[in-house]
Amino acid sequence: MDMMQTVNTLASITPARPWGLDIPNYFWFTGSSAAAFIVSSFAHVFGMKKFKPIAGFSLLVAFVLLVAAPLNLIDDLRQPGRLINFFLYGWENFGTSPMKWGVLLLAAYPILILAEALVLYRPFLVRRLQEANSGLSRAFFKAMTLGRTDLSEEALHKDERLGFILGAVGIPLALCVHGYTGYILGVVHSSPLWHTPLMPILFLASAMVSGTGLLLVLLPVAQRFFTATGRIDGEVMTALARLLGWSIIIDLVVRFFWLTFAVAFNSAERYRLMDFFSHHFHEIVWVEYVLCLLIPMVIAFSRLGRKLPWQVAIGLVAAAGVWLFRWNTVIGGQTIGKTTAGLLSYHPHLFGAGSVGAVVANWLLFVALLCAVLLVFPWDEEMDRHYGKELES
Repeated sequence: MDMMQTVNTLASITPARPWGLDIPNYFWFTGSSAAAFIVSSFAHVFGMKKFKPIAGFSLLVAFVLLVAAPLNLIDDLRQPGRLINFFLYGWENFGTSPMKWGVLLLAAYPILILAEALVLYRPFLVRRLQEANSGLSRAFFKAMTLGRTDLSEEALHKDERLGFILGAVGIPLALCVHGYTGYILGVVHSSPLWHTPLMPILFLASAMVSGTGLLLVLLPVAQRFFTATGRIDGEVMTALARLLGWSIIIDLVVRFFWLTFAVAFNSAERYRLMDFFSHHFHEIVWVEYVLCLLIPMVIAFSRLGRKLPWQVAIGLVAAAGVWLFRWNTVIGGQTIGKTTAGLLSYHPHLFGAGSVGAVVANWLLFVALLCAVLLVFPWDEEMDRHYGKELES
């Protein structure tokens, strides 16, 4: 073994530990991003008018979620320099490596979202450019418009067409960005909890629940406190609550197939799964399924689902339930030992890499980035324009 091989081997040694707290958090962020993008595309691609006022807001939320998400992966590496190896090596296995697919998807998806946001907000950014007083502001907003300052009908029509194309391209890209995370788990033969072709579909279905739930929490806060009218759109909130209800139904159906095939019709591994679900019975059944899925679903389709406090509550609970599902799947799947009796245990540290503190910091960064992006992009002006048109009509 020459010197370079020795150095490479020593640099590649990793501690014998499972995926930690960062990974379920990363999966939750990417999934919620995909769902927020889909909600945005309801208006931009499918022409659903009731989602138009929040289409830009959803797009920006999707962008920020996906910018913050990969930082969980860097933290999980323990040594950020290892990220370079990920880009430099292993491309010869691209065809059979879902993680390599993820590298390209994670690079392309946020760029596409940003491009779509710049195109759709271009008329507002041009007006801010025209109103800018300082040279720095003018340079900033000119860069945001990509040098296109034409506000003619033809130019605006071109923006709409570009927005439609980017949104249409972004839908499969969003599905792939989160689908590949489920694929990564599904191809792992060593974990009976993960090894199923349903895992990518399962991740996508639960992603719609978490993303819609997050919008139910963020949207009223943004509309109430950061728009000129301070008006919370009750119709959109009800539509999101109904979307949450239908997403939960789809999620439950996929989970039914997953669990019944894995536990009832599996081979000898079903006994390990039965041990796992027996050990976590109350946590999974009563908290994850009843409290975080069934009750929000019932409320979403009831009269309570039309009232703002309940809409926010079911959004928060459902989103938290999906985070718990990510935890039980990622961490729980690693606790099922293949060569040991019983279940392994994992207790995250409070501080340091891969700790509770790191995940909290990632959430705080998400909030800070969201505030910064909402400050730069004129999402509130777009909302007011839509609501102004409704009042005029």
